[in-house]
Amino acid sequence: MSTRRSSRQTSKDSNGDMTHEHKNGGGNHDVEQWVFLINDSIIEENPNAEDKPTFCKLRHPKSDKGALFVFSHNERDIHEVTSFKEEFRSWFIGNQVQSDGSLILTAIVDPVFLVLPYLIKAEKTGKFMTIDQIVTDDDFPECHHLYKTAGMSELYQVSDMKGDDDLRVYRFNKERTLSWLQGKIDKLADVLSSKNICVSGAQSSSFIRSKRFSTATTDDYRRFAHGMVCDYLSVELGQELLVHLGLPAEAEKTEATEPPAKRMKTENSGPTEDYSQGKNNVKVKAVKMNKAQSLLSKVDKSGMKSMSSFFSPKAKT
Repeated sequence: MSTRRSSRQTSKDSNGDMTHEHKNGGGNHDVEQWVFLINDSIIEENPNAEDKPTFCKLRHPKSDKGALFVFSHNERDIHEVTSFKEEFRSWFIGNQVQSDGSLILTAIVDPVFLVLPYLIKAEKTGKFMTIDQIVTDDDFPECHHLYKTAGMSELYQVSDMKGDDDLRVYRFNKERTLSWLQGKIDKLADVLSSKNICVSGAQSSSFIRSKRFSTATTDDYRRFAHGMVCDYLSVELGQELLVHLGLPAEAEKTEATEPPAKRMKTENSGPTEDYSQGKNNVKVKAVKMNKAQSLLSKVDKSGMKSMSSFFSPKAKT
């Protein structure tokens, strides 16, 4: 994984219109810059100067809307371009502060996921079709780059296939697709388990697994993996996949809480019964006396008046 800085300088042309010039780095304060983490396979050296990485918008298999992707220099691999951004985040680049603190990332994607929606749509015709007949999109014409990706050799995993290298045709097969997706989920679940990733309860948001909450089962890992794979599937196919996996209904889980704190001991405890109920033989918990109270209790009080007698009204004669 390599880090690259992309920048864009804003200027005016002869007509006074705003134009943008892309540069690598630069010290101009008017240059907009972004921090880009990009996979090495996308930008590795290639003697053919015309064979460069290709950025383009393609239809995302889950949202059915346009998303940015980049093909490697030989178009063998495809990576999704995503942006991670938080409030109040900036970058220090050289002696400058870049106010846009977003981080742009690339993540490799199996191109079969991008082809699946086209296969499902073409299956309604009931015909076998070539890949260029299946993957066609007026809204995203650059989808033709998918033809050259290495993943096209795996289309037999999700379709019925006929022909040879000269002419090969395909037709969507749902059962094969669900089996292929199940294999991906099982492998992903094994990786999550081996890395001790927390996948249950509120703890999963931090991905930190505590020994106190080490109760995840194989089904928990598979269910979590299903959610990750569904990021590249339509809602309908994701639901069918869940049924195919045969996962039991997720039990309601109560939040794990700390054990109740011990009650604090107090020096003077009150009565254990409610006096207002008029009960006899009220049990009163013994009060622990301090040293002064203990000495006073041993003094002979015969012939002494109580303190309350000095404050009571005199008897009428």
